[in-house]
Amino acid sequence: MEFVLSIVIATIFIFLALLHFFWLLGGHWGMNVAVPTDMNGRRIFNPTRVGTLLVAIGLLIFAFVNLCAIGVLDVPVEAKYIRYGMYMISGIFLLRFIGDMKFVGIFKKYRKSSFAVRDTYFYSPLCLFLSVSNGFLAFVL
Repeated sequence: MEFVLSIVIATIFIFLALLHFFWLLGGHWGMNVAVPTDMNGRRIFNPTRVGTLLVAIGLLIFAFVNLCAIGVLDVPVEAKYIRYGMYMISGIFLLRFIGDMKFVGIFKKYRKSSFAVRDTYFYSPLCLFLSVSNGFLAFVL
């Protein structure tokens, strides 16, 4: 079960990284609902190319850590450090699930924008899944 769960998680991270690389290379699909907006439809922030690249690389690293945890990739690193990485990933996605209490996360105040609706029904539950599953794997592996 842990093997399959880790493969599913790594696949999600790789897909998300590829989506960020797509945006980095000028693609626009999905971008209009991927950035939080206020009630007037204005973006809360405008992602930079460097920021998008860093997120894509981070997501690939998260996939790498998950694949190392189950032994698909062999690295000369002690298992406890891989486990620490899994706990850190879990914490990052728990914080994303909780959000900023205004525009992002389960406790957001603004819930009517296109982003907010997707955040409520897709992005935040995905972050909770990634948090819980990475924490679970770090605990059992």
